[in-house]
Amino acid sequence: MMKPTLRNLFAIAMGGLLLAGCATMSNQPADPLAKIMTPEGKVVWQQEYQFDPPPKPWNLIDLDEDDISLAFFRGCQDSDPGVYPCESTFAYAEEPFGYSQDLQQRQAEFFRRFLWAARVNFQKPQLTPVQVLGAEGLQADIEGFEPVLKHKVWARVVFAKRGERVVAFYLTQWRSQEAPYDKSVAEDFDRFVRSFRFLKPSFYQTL
Repeated sequence: MMKPTLRNLFAIAMGGLLLAGCATMSNQPADPLAKIMTPEGKVVWQQEYQFDPPPKPWNLIDLDEDDISLAFFRGCQDSDPGVYPCESTFAYAEEPFGYSQDLQQRQAEFFRRFLWAARVNFQKPQLTPVQVLGAEGLQADIEGFEPVLKHKVWARVVFAKRGERVVAFYLTQWRSQEAPYDKSVAEDFDRFVRSFRFLKPSFYQTL
């Protein structure tokens, strides 16, 4: 049976919990990644992924402990624990929305469901070919608006390949409609994506 992925996080944390004004933060020790960090400062996550941990104030989001996908959260300011709609989240997803193995087609499928629970109306994405995970990938920068609460969200989604399957990294930043974005957080996200490595084949690659 397939392990759960960030599909639930899309619908719940990004839609429901964020709209409610909070994200479920890890109640682990102050540095929950310390015990799975290599001497070189790399994090080895469930013996499957390796990556550079983002700097504080990014915090690990407490997902189901059987979920091998992962996500990080921060508020607007370095000292701010995060109060919706002023917060950012980034994550890795093994099974992003959609079915196509073509990156262009997959991004179109993805944005038909991304943040659907948050009632976001997206504009047309800006698409950029990128190198990710040692191969060709596709980066989509996009802005959306929540028409009821008058909030907005900026997102960067990087679609990549793990074997024949499409995986994705995504960053979302919520703001009130009149507030400016702080896109400097994308530097931490981009660094995380560049450092990401697979330590073993996926379930599908072993079939």
